Amino acid sequence: MERNIKCDVAVLGGGAAGVAAALAASKAGAKTVLIERNPYFGGQATNSQVTAYCGFFTRGENYDQVVEGIGGEVLKRLEKYGTNIHPKPSKSTGNVSVSFNPEYVKLVMDEMLKESDVEYYLHAQMYEVVNENGMIKQMKCTDDEGTFTVEAKAFVDASGNANLVHFAGIKTNWGDAEGKVQQSSLPFRIDNIPAREIIKPEIEEALKKAKEAGIPIQKETGLIIKILDKDYGYCTIPSTIVPALDAKTLTETEMNLRGQIHNYVEAFQKYLDGCENLVLSSSGPCVGIREARRIIGEKTLYGEEIITAPKTDDSIARGGWSPEMHKSNTNIKYTHIPDNEYFSIPLGCLKVKDAKNLWAAGRLISTDSLALGSVRVMGTGFATGQAAGVAAALTLDNETYDVKKIQDELVNQGALI
Repeated sequence: MERNIKCDVAVLGGGAAGVAAALAASKAGAKTVLIERNPYFGGQATNSQVTAYCGFFTRGENYDQVVEGIGGEVLKRLEKYGTNIHPKPSKSTGNVSVSFNPEYVKLVMDEMLKESDVEYYLHAQMYEVVNENGMIKQMKCTDDEGTFTVEAKAFVDASGNANLVHFAGIKTNWGDAEGKVQQSSLPFRIDNIPAREIIKPEIEEALKKAKEAGIPIQKETGLIIKILDKDYGYCTIPSTIVPALDAKTLTETEMNLRGQIHNYVEAFQKYLDGCENLVLSSSGPCVGIREARRIIGEKTLYGEEIITAPKTDDSIARGGWSPEMHKSNTNIKYTHIPDNEYFSIPLGCLKVKDAKNLWAAGRLISTDSLALGSVRVMGTGFATGQAAGVAAALTLDNETYDVKKIQDELVNQGALI
């Protein structure tokens, strides 16, 4: 039986940005469909065990919250499950993030979607996009019963890798000026570790000793993300460059990183204080990609500009995370925004330049590589997702858009712009 779903706004990708986009579009009055290829929503938080929401707060001891709206609602619901949504700045970096259990993120995403008017589908893979002279007409999708189509007046690409844009035949950017991307990581959960913050210097010292002893580790720096009073955490260290997104490359990447995980477990057991009885619980399941394709938008954010915390009249979201670059096995480079400051994200960074009815959200918005090191984080993804969803709902298949009208609806939905 032929299946054809029709709606006002179709969103591809059910991570932080995609869920926010779908909920926001629906709140703005649009009939909305959300397509996600994995068995649960949450994106990197649940698919890759990246268990810290970065970007909700400015840097600094007396931090300010810069993301509210749908993202803020996610935090409030996580708090009901015991998450501390008022954290202290990290002793390692000075940055402020919210650590969480990904199982509760799954529940919160399910709750919010079930309470909404969004029509949502897990286990659905997009494989083709119909693009008629810059007007996106349709996504073709597949599941275990066959194929179906999703027709919409406006689309939001929140796939993380700009898959909708790419499959529409629209040009994208990749990496920095030399085509180099940040490392991708395969986090893993470990249990029976000290119920305290494990700081970066002690991790680096343990890895140094392990390497000197012949344990074959690759990356020598990184973090263990944990809730302070718990005896489990998530290590984000096993990393490598992912040069392409084809199945062969990703298969080789994940096999390599799964092997690396066991080397890190051995290193921690032998050389990290208090981790002698550490147990490996789970990994992945998917590699967490920091940088891949990005759209070419009507505007572009540049890293050298955002670190001065600029504010613009066409802002639809705030970015507060200092650009964080993972391009080396021995160093993570931070370019800090001043404490208690944020930068504006203009609406034009979410609008795909060569499409009439296509918006973007999350780590694929229009930036250079350095600015991506800030906007790629999930807290900011909630904000750009909410903005993209509102923009799609209020413009649909019109080629022009009213910035003020979009801003007013975002404020009405509780977002900070």
